[in-house]
Amino acid sequence: MKLLVTATARDGAGVARAEDGRVVFVEGALPGETVTAEVTQIDKRWSRARVLEVLEPSPERVLIPCAHQLEGCGGCDLMHVAADFQLRMKASIVSEQLLRAGVEAPEPSLTTLRDDHGRTTVRAAVLDGRGGYRVRGSHDVVVPEACGAIDPLAEQILVEGHFGGADEVTIRVGNRTGDRLVLITGTDEDISVPDDVLVVSTDDLAGGRRAWIHEEAAGRRWRISARSFFQNRPAGVDALVAEVAAMVDALGGLGQEGPLIDAYAGIGIFTGTIGQGRTVYAIERSRDSLADARVNLDGSDVKIVNAPVESWKAQPAATVIADPAREGLGKAGVDALVRADPQLFVLVGCEPGSFARDAGLLCTVGMRLEHLAVVDLFPDTTHVETVGAFVRA
Repeated sequence: MKLLVTATARDGAGVARAEDGRVVFVEGALPGETVTAEVTQIDKRWSRARVLEVLEPSPERVLIPCAHQLEGCGGCDLMHVAADFQLRMKASIVSEQLLRAGVEAPEPSLTTLRDDHGRTTVRAAVLDGRGGYRVRGSHDVVVPEACGAIDPLAEQILVEGHFGGADEVTIRVGNRTGDRLVLITGTDEDISVPDDVLVVSTDDLAGGRRAWIHEEAAGRRWRISARSFFQNRPAGVDALVAEVAAMVDALGGLGQEGPLIDAYAGIGIFTGTIGQGRTVYAIERSRDSLADARVNLDGSDVKIVNAPVESWKAQPAATVIADPAREGLGKAGVDALVRADPQLFVLVGCEPGSFARDAGLLCTVGMRLEHLAVVDLFPDTTHVETVGAFVRA
């Protein structure tokens, strides 16, 4: 069908209306474009489609420079969008989701990364012993001969490595330390990678083996285990820590004194930077991340809490920093954390819909969104990282 695209959905797809009035989400289409699209999914009230031909292109559309993306690689789904427009596009998605949630929001600041060398954690499927990426909407695998989206230390392993009969591999490197690790899912026989790469299997970890790398970010060194969460690049950690710290500073000292809650603390990034010199409750449930946090935060005035955020018995705190997974805090998470009665609540989110829903929940309990930032943590992809500072209304 021929469609006029008028907006962008929260997953980056273009939004159009078919002749019968049905909303159509068009993957790969930009606002203002007229396209011919093929319907791939039909629901009661909406459809999904993919672009077959761009009849009237947006001025923000560019030629895709990667042959593997043209083959169907699902890794960089915004490569057809001009780099300087991508972040504005993501900010518009966040603003639209907040509007839908009934949240009054300030104009977001836009932050790009500095000293960025690409993703340092890469999850790849294995096809005939080679690592590769899934094709969009398929189990098929594209095996790249090069990948400019990832750190060169990871790219060498992905492109040159041989992974035998493994089902999947996770490559993790320290851009600023040179450490390299490969986590194998499935059989770990007939693995060939450079000599400096530590190879460990999921079976090894299940049997009690420990394996980690180190990385430097936000002004210090971190231990990161094979299965611990860490942002996809150290430049992203630099940017997020700087953004959260700037929000605290911008609020005239509000929340700078008194205890701090670091919810979903992971390996301790916010506790080990913004929490320095303060009493901190670092809440985390992942065993691997907890082990790293105990090493990374050794000597700090921190109480590490091994518990789900939702069931934690709140302690009074001046500041909450929450960085949940894609599904967000939800009502249980918001309720648990606001019981600490913070003056300042900083929410970090990687999915605009979840972030907006949580923002709405915070507003219903008497908080106001004071500062908003969109950080380009995932260039050339539709993933959006948002940071919001909430204060008492």
